[in-house]
Amino acid sequence: MRYVLIDRFLELEGGRRAKAVKCVTRGEGFLGAKDTYPPTLVLESILQIGGTVARIVATPGSRTMLGKVERATFPSLARPGDRIVVDVSVILSRPEGTMFHGVATVDGRTVGEADFMIVFLPMALTPKEGPVAREQRRLLWQSLGIPWD
Repeated sequence: MRYVLIDRFLELEGGRRAKAVKCVTRGEGFLGAKDTYPPTLVLESILQIGGTVARIVATPGSRTMLGKVERATFPSLARPGDRIVVDVSVILSRPEGTMFHGVATVDGRTVGEADFMIVFLPMALTPKEGPVAREQRRLLWQSLGIPWD
């Protein structure tokens, strides 16, 4: 993960559900034409929150990775100054991975929704990550009380 697109967790219920906030600012450098926040980054926020929830229940010695995005829709756009609230919950959990549903809203208006799967892979089958990404992940997990292996 190159960017952490979560500003703050509001709720974290074990390996079942999480609610977090992403505040859109002009200073991020991601804004598209017409001064809008790209829907792909809304999706990335949803996926990062799901990955965090999945990591809580992952088998020790495994790594969580995105398996697939089953469905994603973006009925409206977020703009600078918007506070995106993302709510992600488990649909189905199995030893090989977890299926999630996530919704991103701004003042009750949906800006993104997705169904996706996070899979658990043995460390030997996953690509090596760089030191910066590893440190970001360690700090995020530490702040959430997730064991770091």
